[in-house]
Amino acid sequence: MRYIIWALRLVVFILIVLFATKNTQTVVVSFYGSWAIDIPLILVILGSFILGALYMYLLSLPTRFTRSREISRLKGEVQDLQTNLQNVQHVSQSNTAVTAVVPPDGFVANR
Repeated sequence: MRYIIWALRLVVFILIVLFATKNTQTVVVSFYGSWAIDIPLILVILGSFILGALYMYLLSLPTRFTRSREISRLKGEVQDLQTNLQNVQHVSQSNTAVTAVVPPDGFVANR
């Protein structure tokens, strides 16, 4: 799935580059007030694409940090559970004479 997503990204990038190379005429880009600049349309298109990609990356950062913290917390919890399981297995192996286990009241076995 990861390769499919990267392939789609590559196709979109190639389409944008091909579109931009066909639009090489100069355009006037106006800013606040009377400040304006003449630049090739290819730079406007590619610049807009890069700024949009950067914007989307910055928007995804909080989610990435949250997921990273959650993954770290869950990995620690798994490690604690594995340690507890090993301790329980070690204790049960050392107690070879195990008495019969009495099920709780109302327990019905499915077998």
